Amino acid sequence: MNRPHSGQSSTPERDAEIETYYREHSRELWALFYAMCSDPERAYDAVQEAFLRLYDYRGEPVRDLRAWLLRVGQNWLRDVARKKSSSCRLLPGLDDMTGSADSAEDRMALEERQMQIRGALQELNEDDRKVLVMKYAMDWSAAQMATVMDCSPAAIDMRLSRARRRLAEILTERGFVYE
Repeated sequence: MNRPHSGQSSTPERDAEIETYYREHSRELWALFYAMCSDPERAYDAVQEAFLRLYDYRGEPVRDLRAWLLRVGQNWLRDVARKKSSSCRLLPGLDDMTGSADSAEDRMALEERQMQIRGALQELNEDDRKVLVMKYAMDWSAAQMATVMDCSPAAIDMRLSRARRRLAEILTERGFVYE
């Protein structure tokens, strides 16, 4: 798919390209924004704002459209959080990663584990939460994360290692039982 180019006015072809990209990537972007702010409506608004700005964008060609949209949405979320005097804390979007449970007892145990993990993730700093969500909820490579976070893949690997260690320490302090 061709990326929308700079300086283009609205054309049916450009509009179709943006719409196709929206269908292919909006859910992933929503999940990342939701992980940042824990508000599904605000995350949806961030996706909409990012694509609206893409539609209106007339600057230099965008090299990595997904990273560009993610940065625009992140900036919008931070602006909204500042205006509302509320923090845009990250929460994990990991509910689907732990598998499904068959019995009511298994489902309750699974929900308890998820709550423990969510609580522990809230204690991490923003960058730690972000790399963990990108890696485990979105299955992004270190190279993809490096583009978004403006650093090298090696730095991402180091951040990921530290974030996992910090998360494990918090979970251990809380008496989390690893299975």
